[in-house]
Amino acid sequence: MLSRCPAFTRHVIGFLVLVLLTTNVRSGPRYSSRIVDIKTGAIRGIILELNSRHLEPVEVFRGVPYAAPPVGPLRFRLPQPPLAWPGTRLADTFGAVCPQKLPDISNRTAALQTMPKGRYQYLKKLVPLLVNQSEDCLFLNIYVPGSGNRGFEAPYAVLVFVHGESFEWGAGHPYDGSVLASYGHVIVVTLNFRLGILGFLRTKASFDKSESSAENLGIKDIAAALRWIKINIAAFGGDPSRVTLVGHDTGAALVNLLFVSPSSKGLFKRVVLLSGTALSPWATIHNPDTLRLTVGQQTGCLSGDSPEENDDIAPCLRSRPLQALLDVQLETVRFMPRIAPSLPVDLQTPDPSFAMEHASENFIMCEVMLGTTTTESYSDFSAADIQYGFEEDQRNRVLRTYVRNAYVYHLNEIFSAIRNEYTDWDKPIQHPINIRDSTMEALSDGHTVSPLIRVAYLHARRGAKTYFFHFGYQTKDSEYPQRLGSVRGEDVTYILGMPLVGGMPFFAQNFTKQDMGVAEAVLNFFSNFAKTGDPNAPGIHKDVPDYGTLREKTRYRGLVWEPYEVSTQYYLSITLKPKMKSHYRGHKMAVWLNLIPQLHQPGDDDVSMRHHHFHEREPHYYAGSVRAESFTRLPPPLHPASMTDSHIANGEGTECVPNTTADDQLVDDDELNLSDDETGEELLQKLATRHYYSYTAALGVTVGVGCLLLLLNMLIFAGIYYQRDRDRRRQNHVRSSRSNSSPSTETIPMSHRPSSPDNSSRQSPIICRKEKQELPPSYSTIPKSPSRTDVPSSNTLKKEKPPPPVRTTSNLSGGTVKKRVQIQEISV
Repeated sequence: MLSRCPAFTRHVIGFLVLVLLTTNVRSGPRYSSRIVDIKTGAIRGIILELNSRHLEPVEVFRGVPYAAPPVGPLRFRLPQPPLAWPGTRLADTFGAVCPQKLPDISNRTAALQTMPKGRYQYLKKLVPLLVNQSEDCLFLNIYVPGSGNRGFEAPYAVLVFVHGESFEWGAGHPYDGSVLASYGHVIVVTLNFRLGILGFLRTKASFDKSESSAENLGIKDIAAALRWIKINIAAFGGDPSRVTLVGHDTGAALVNLLFVSPSSKGLFKRVVLLSGTALSPWATIHNPDTLRLTVGQQTGCLSGDSPEENDDIAPCLRSRPLQALLDVQLETVRFMPRIAPSLPVDLQTPDPSFAMEHASENFIMCEVMLGTTTTESYSDFSAADIQYGFEEDQRNRVLRTYVRNAYVYHLNEIFSAIRNEYTDWDKPIQHPINIRDSTMEALSDGHTVSPLIRVAYLHARRGAKTYFFHFGYQTKDSEYPQRLGSVRGEDVTYILGMPLVGGMPFFAQNFTKQDMGVAEAVLNFFSNFAKTGDPNAPGIHKDVPDYGTLREKTRYRGLVWEPYEVSTQYYLSITLKPKMKSHYRGHKMAVWLNLIPQLHQPGDDDVSMRHHHFHEREPHYYAGSVRAESFTRLPPPLHPASMTDSHIANGEGTECVPNTTADDQLVDDDELNLSDDETGEELLQKLATRHYYSYTAALGVTVGVGCLLLLLNMLIFAGIYYQRDRDRRRQNHVRSSRSNSSPSTETIPMSHRPSSPDNSSRQSPIICRKEKQELPPSYSTIPKSPSRTDVPSSNTLKKEKPPPPVRTTSNLSGGTVKKRVQIQEISV
């Protein structure tokens, strides 16, 4: 019968069969017994029973609107409050995803020329979930632990997940939060927000600062969803005061932009950034006027060629069909997004880096967790590059392309610094696979890891609670090469707890016991952080022996996750053997956070922009599309971008940096006495002067203490030397005095003395003393031999009978007669 069906019907039936075979819900969904009343009406969810006897059922509310449909007159407008509905709304179906232009994977051969095989297989499972599109797309999905009954931990902490993948496509519902909700006893929320031109186009010129300008609507949609959660989540059993905002990839950049915005104050308490920040070079675009001009010209809403036309194109775009907006051809630049948020996000936050440098109140008050995988640049290469590697020439073209698209000034110097750092100079001939690995590491560090380290450092330097982790574990049945380690997105599989239920249709894999043990540890870390701000709190299921092996559970149970601090920079390495480490990729991070920011400076005013461009301008010097060279001098940044004051590391990151002193801390504007009319250059000069004096004072104190210690050591050494010399002279003086007191006498050992009937003569040497009176004529002295070289050995020496001692008797003063015995030395 299937052979008679059209090809399209067979494909649809095959897809439905695949979904039914791979689903891990034990039974079909059944409606919840409770009805939740919120401000816009009553709502009823469904009950899902998971494929594990240790996981309790989850109550799910799908497709809940958090804002009015942004259609018709509401297109390119701020999100409006949701409309009320009559009766009870059945929340059993996911809502439509926002309009988006999906990546083309219809031709496998052509797709593998731009992406690796693992990425292609991933998109084959994701793209079918994103085909139901509509402008009425502002929905969220709520996963509540239990089957409608509040547990012992209610009200539950709330974890809001902001999806990533791209600023142009994606949705929230593929990321199922049921396992995380059931295991961690937290409420999980996923959501949709406007993407692409509808979500991030600035419809007015950049110099128009009016509030009516439509820009960054995707970020404002997320803020509207957080306001809805704050108002309504208590009705579902959640705690509005314990909301944790989690962002992955591009979603992490959006979360970071919200994180530093004063307008989001009070909407969330904790933040998790996974593989992305607002400081990444792909997180924002710096030419919103050019994008506006492109869209306006292709849709017929702008007739001129100047991007500075002050016409708001939003009214015109509202009259255009949706497909006309999706068909706009945007400029493609490798490693950079075609469309992204533009700065400023709002009037109160002109620059996220500046806001984090000066520690905005919202930035300090929130607790932060940041994480990265081993290879963040896996999707930047083709299937052939991943399989076979490439030579040094191709490596240079790839790095040159990245530098030209990510930087403006001193491109030749920045390129040389990166190439020098990621070249193994001990091996003059490199294998293509090794060159591929080092190139991927360079791109990962440049566009993802170093911005994460920068945000962690800025947050921790103010004493705020910060945690950092490296997810280095790789699934055994992974579609990615084992040599590369974990790649971007693999950590999300474990955060959502997919190994505990054997995966979901979107995460279908064969997980091992080791995978389950790692997933259980990660679930404990994240749920504990969402509840208390400390991932080390006792886990809920720590005594359940069914997940993973006993060895895996023991490895993580005794582990204490230390917070990330400026001095120690501890991070948790999540691998098969987890451990605490310090200074993640320390030496390479020093290049990206210290050296390159110092190189990326415009220099003096008389320096031409041609000085900053690459000498190689021909297309064959690059590996992909590059942006046009800029001949306009951009204004200098108002904030330092380096970490030279503390982030100096060595090797693989085992050297600790000194503690930040009070002088190193950033100060408030009031302490600098800033005036309203002060220019940016004057502000920069004042900040630099203050830091110069603080560093000069610290350096002076260090040099002074060093000189004092050197002088003290020299004095101690001189004293010791003087004392030893004094003792030596004293000993020499004593020897000399003894020698001078008896110059013509000699002590003869007992074995060489002549025998004498006197017993006293054998007990001690006889010392001949020189008297003042004359010796008798019979007294004579035999001088010592001038040389001992002719004396025969003791074996050849004849034993002669020694002469008898000469005894003389003389009258001494006192009337006593004493015997004097002179033992003459016999010279042979």
